[in-house]
Amino acid sequence: MINKVYEEIAKNHDKIQDKMQFFKDTFKDKIKDKIEEVWINYEPSPIQKSFIAIDGGEFVKETRFSTIYVSNAEAILAKGIEEYSSIDSEVKVGVFSPGNLGKERVSELMNILELSLALRNGCKSDIILMDGSIIKKLGKGNGISGNEIQNIDDILNSDDEEESYKNLVLNKQIILSKLVQKYGDKTLWISKNSRGKDIFMQQVSDIAILESLTENPGYTKPRIHQIKSDTLAENNEIEVLKGLEISSFLMRLEKGQKVLKVDIVGRIDESFIKNIMDYLFAVSVNGYPYPLLKVHFEVKANREDRLRILALFNLIRRQGNTWIPNQFF
Repeated sequence: MINKVYEEIAKNHDKIQDKMQFFKDTFKDKIKDKIEEVWINYEPSPIQKSFIAIDGGEFVKETRFSTIYVSNAEAILAKGIEEYSSIDSEVKVGVFSPGNLGKERVSELMNILELSLALRNGCKSDIILMDGSIIKKLGKGNGISGNEIQNIDDILNSDDEEESYKNLVLNKQIILSKLVQKYGDKTLWISKNSRGKDIFMQQVSDIAILESLTENPGYTKPRIHQIKSDTLAENNEIEVLKGLEISSFLMRLEKGQKVLKVDIVGRIDESFIKNIMDYLFAVSVNGYPYPLLKVHFEVKANREDRLRILALFNLIRRQGNTWIPNQFF
């Protein structure tokens, strides 16, 4: 059967390619005026600043009777393109009883580890770099209330998984509120895969449009968003986040490279964006801030790591009939 698929592709290859180009050209003609309106070409010049880059990793293995988890985060200090040092890290390894919120709890745990590192080390650099969107990191706290639990292990060891998950979300939002108050104006949240569509209002994401139809370094004017109260848990320390203004803009640091989304707390102008691009350009590798890339590879568990962890717990599946789908094991 698969041979017929390849034959059909070969027969229709040119027609499909032509149609793809036609759709692209038609789409470009449709929104070219909007692109010229929102995309501002700017060639950044390197300005040296110090950065703390923070990222986290996680690995979850669900078995019939338990959920094994590993969650970690690291902060590296970067001074220039070649001078890097690890300055702090957090690791949690454990096991949950069987349930439906194992992966969600581990993700929230990783968020807490990342935010705690930022709060603890933010004074050691000019700029803090966080991977992802601040809104996505915030998550959904609606219907959750309570006080901060200082010992994270007390939350993780709870027998009530729903209560444990809610307390993790609550603690995360409290730590985020502290970070915003202390270092909000120097913390950059950088996303490389944003699906936002609020600029062009098309079915394709704004980043995808600009990556496909522009190539020069540049940026979009900042767009202001507010944190909605229905995303927040009920706690006095979290009150500061209600209605908080977030400035978001898209940028490209190097010609032909990826377009990135940047979030920062407060209102900013174009001169601020240019400064940010100058700072990031000084540590850019192929259009991406290298400190974030470096810390990403430091914390992510690759396939070899995952297999090694599973082997330590005797969870490597015995080789049997390889035609049986994995869900039967």
